[in-house]
Amino acid sequence: MSSSPREPSSHRDAHPYGRSADDVRRRDQRLRRTRRLRATQLAIFSLLTVALIAIGVFAVGELRRPAAEPGVIAPKSFGPEETVLTCPEPGALPAAPGDVPVTVLNGTTRSGLAGRVGEDLAARGYDLQGTGNTGAASGPATIVHGPDGYLAAQSLRAQVQGAQLRLDGNREGRAVDLLLGDGFTGLDEEGTASAALQQPVETPEGC
Repeated sequence: MSSSPREPSSHRDAHPYGRSADDVRRRDQRLRRTRRLRATQLAIFSLLTVALIAIGVFAVGELRRPAAEPGVIAPKSFGPEETVLTCPEPGALPAAPGDVPVTVLNGTTRSGLAGRVGEDLAARGYDLQGTGNTGAASGPATIVHGPDGYLAAQSLRAQVQGAQLRLDGNREGRAVDLLLGDGFTGLDEEGTASAALQQPVETPEGC
C-alpha cells in the first residue's frame, strides 16, 4: 500500500531546533551589534583614561614650576630662595644712631621694660618706632634686621652687650627690632657704646 505524498511544510526555513532561520539571523545580528558597542565603549574609555593621566601629569608639572616675572627666565629650582645679605664695604662703621629706626619688644615678665629701654635709646639718638611685647626673645637680647640692615643692627649691638643678630629675609630697609630676653640687664655705658660705634664692623659670613 503506497503512502500518501507528504505535504510541503509551510515553514520552509524551519530550524532543526525549533527556531526559524530568521530568528537565528536576528540573534546573530544582535550579538554582532553588542560586540561592536562594547568594543566602541572600551576604546572610548581607554582614550579618556589616557587623556586624564596626561592632564594630571601636566598639572603636577605646572604646580611644581616656580613663577617667573614677565620677560625673565626663571631658574629651575624648587627649593626656597636664599636670602642675600648686603655686604658692608671693608672698614665700614656701624650706622649712625639717627639712621637706625628701631622697635623695642619685651620678651620678659618685667612690666614696662620695652618702654624704658626705648626711651634710653631715643636719648642716645636712635629713631624709636615703637614698643611692644614678643615671645621670640632669647638670651640677653636679639636684634632682627633685613638684608640691608646689617650696619644698623651692628649700631644697635654696640648698645647691648651680648645681643645676637637674626636675619629676616622679608624685612625691607634698615629698620631693626630689639627683642629683650630674660638675660637682659641694661644698655652698655654710653661712653663704651660710643667708642664701639667708631670701630669697623665684623665681616658677616658669606661676604
